[in-house]
Amino acid sequence: MPGIRALVVSLTAGVAVGLYFALWFGWPTFLAVAIGATLAIVMLLFAASLGDDPAAADAAWRAAAPDLAARERGTTSAAGPSVPIAAGEPDGGDDLGGPQRTAP
Repeated sequence: MPGIRALVVSLTAGVAVGLYFALWFGWPTFLAVAIGATLAIVMLLFAASLGDDPAAADAAWRAAAPDLAARERGTTSAAGPSVPIAAGEPDGGDDLGGPQRTAP
């Protein structure tokens, strides 16, 4: 979520552009408001994309909630849990992201 400063800057720019188009160019009010609102939204999205460093944010929540960080490290991979198989049984070997099988 963008900060207060980003909100103020984007709203100020949007209102300024809307007033400029309405008063100086003489555009109809609904078009001037639409252009100002569009600029404000684009600036807000841009400001949000320049937000916090993801690595710093991850480190901050891991420091604040070590129990959740430990739980995250203990999860299995997206491919699924390891499935032990008997010795000599074929493992499928398709390497297409299925469960990883290990011999006991």
